[in-house]
Amino acid sequence: MPTAAPSGLPWGIAVLAVGLAVEALTSRTGSEGGPAAFLGLALTSLGLALVGPGLAHLCGRLLQAVRPGALRLLAGRVLMTEATRIGRPLGVVCAVVSAAYAMASLHDRDDPSAGPLVVLGVLLVAGCTVATLLTAAVEAKQAHADTTASLRRLGAPAGTLRRAAVLRAAALLALFGPLTVAVAELSAWPLGG
Repeated sequence: MPTAAPSGLPWGIAVLAVGLAVEALTSRTGSEGGPAAFLGLALTSLGLALVGPGLAHLCGRLLQAVRPGALRLLAGRVLMTEATRIGRPLGVVCAVVSAAYAMASLHDRDDPSAGPLVVLGVLLVAGCTVATLLTAAVEAKQAHADTTASLRRLGAPAGTLRRAAVLRAAALLALFGPLTVAVAELSAWPLGG
């Protein structure tokens, strides 16, 4: 039975687009770094969190497209099944990285007022976000423990299961990495002025 795509993708794309549009509009009106720019950044971050599950599901579909072998079928199916569990924290990690990059573009390098507390705050938020993603990954692994055990009983080599996990991670990185960089650049441009 095919897994249905998470329903938040269209809304997430819309919120992401509105956030980027608000940021671009504030850049054109000359109010860089103002409240409207931060509203745009917040909408962009929310949009990334909303599109995460849909994009993770899409990665699973793409892995299974065009004459896949057993490895790609296994990796894609697991990714599609765990899209909601893994996708949302992954979207939040992308949002945090993009926002941190955009906020760093505002920081004046010669201004000593933003010292250790700002660094501590950034590290705390980033650490919590990554910890949430790792927790979701562990939960996904535990949820599929029975399936993995069944596959091993049927004779699936342990190396194949590890390669499927690496393939899933590579597919997610290949999609979410460039997306994060693109959104970070688009967000930093209006804020940095």
